[in-house]
Amino acid sequence: MRRLLLASFLGIVLVALAASTLPFASFIQGVERDRLLTGLERDAFVLAGRAEEALESLTPSDLSPVRELASEYREAGGARVVIVDRAGVAVVTNDPEENRVGISYANRPEFMTALAGSVATGERFSDTLNLTLVYVAVPVFSGDRVLGAVRLTFDKAAIDKEVARQLSGIGLVALTTLLLGAILALILSRSLARGLKELDEAAAAISRGELAARAREDVGPSDIRALAQAFNTMAARVGLLVEEQKRFASDASHQLRTPLTAMMLRLEGLRASLAPTPKTEERFDAIEAEVVRLTRLIDGLLALGRSGADSGGLGSVDASAICAERVASWRNLAEEAGKHVGADIEPGLAVLAVPTAVEQILDVFLDNALALEPAGGTVRVILQRVQDMITLTVEDSGPGLSSEHEKRAFDRFWRGPNDYQGTGLGLAIAEQFASRSQAELTLTNRPGGGALAQAAFRAANP
Repeated sequence: MRRLLLASFLGIVLVALAASTLPFASFIQGVERDRLLTGLERDAFVLAGRAEEALESLTPSDLSPVRELASEYREAGGARVVIVDRAGVAVVTNDPEENRVGISYANRPEFMTALAGSVATGERFSDTLNLTLVYVAVPVFSGDRVLGAVRLTFDKAAIDKEVARQLSGIGLVALTTLLLGAILALILSRSLARGLKELDEAAAAISRGELAARAREDVGPSDIRALAQAFNTMAARVGLLVEEQKRFASDASHQLRTPLTAMMLRLEGLRASLAPTPKTEERFDAIEAEVVRLTRLIDGLLALGRSGADSGGLGSVDASAICAERVASWRNLAEEAGKHVGADIEPGLAVLAVPTAVEQILDVFLDNALALEPAGGTVRVILQRVQDMITLTVEDSGPGLSSEHEKRAFDRFWRGPNDYQGTGLGLAIAEQFASRSQAELTLTNRPGGGALAQAAFRAANP
């Protein structure tokens, strides 16, 4: 979240800088070029004014001061100067490396324009100097007569360098602005993200079952603080509801089991007080079966309620040890019914699960499997690692599953068409524990006959 906010703020700053700096830089580039060209044009007119008298007489004594002025101009960092008479013949130059006095420039476009009385500006490539030049040519007037022309040429690269210097200043300002914007964006993103991070950590803690976790209400902007307050209020109400549900489960367990136990004792006493007949024995057996079923139904409802109210978080659970202990317990019960429980438990396997989830799920699987296993059959419990998952599988050789059973097996209070008198809550309870343990339950037909119930847990030590 913090990176996203920071990137968003920086993106806004960059767009704003691009929208303002690029047009401004283009404007400055044009203005700077025009300024330099205007300066050359001004210097050219100054030299033209100084050369007017010399071009009028064309005597060496009059031309000498103009040559000295042109040389001083060049030494001061000015441009190359060429002054021609009305015929276009050079009479003054300031290039110390090449004296071009006496050479005709009459066929040069810029001189033709200047000798015609107009100012000429532009760029041209000099084959002699092998570089691109910027030139300004102006006429030299005496009254309304054109006595000659003055041309100044300047290296275009020098002008570009000066423009680049100006643009580098703009770039430095833009970079400074971007840096300040980044600092401000970092401060704002940290302020916003801190409050959201507090909320995220509190929500994660509550999802792990830590119902006492709360978000800080004194960080972030006002909207985030208000959200934190609302979140804490919600968390407090959820915690209160869970505590009330746990108290209800505990109270209901005591209040409901007591009269059921008393009812079973009275039935046993009543049976013992009457002379046994086949008809009375059948009726007493039916009543006791209904009481037992009611007891199991109440136990299932309470277990389902406790599984949802349990606030325990995910932790490492020794699945191998738990499975071995539960198999030993169920093996004795199975042998009394003429059935067997086999086990293939890989040692040292730990899973991520909420407390009691592994034993609850295994108990449900074994209870269902043994109820449907034919006499003399064997129910197998398999615990093994499959890549980064730990699978707990219970196989039976019973009648298997119908298509409707496969679809509705985990629905509450739904029971299959078999003779097994269950409550319809066992698999719903198992799925509740699996969901809180981030595990996955499946119930399918076994290829060789019977059913296959499997729970896939995440390994605690992948």
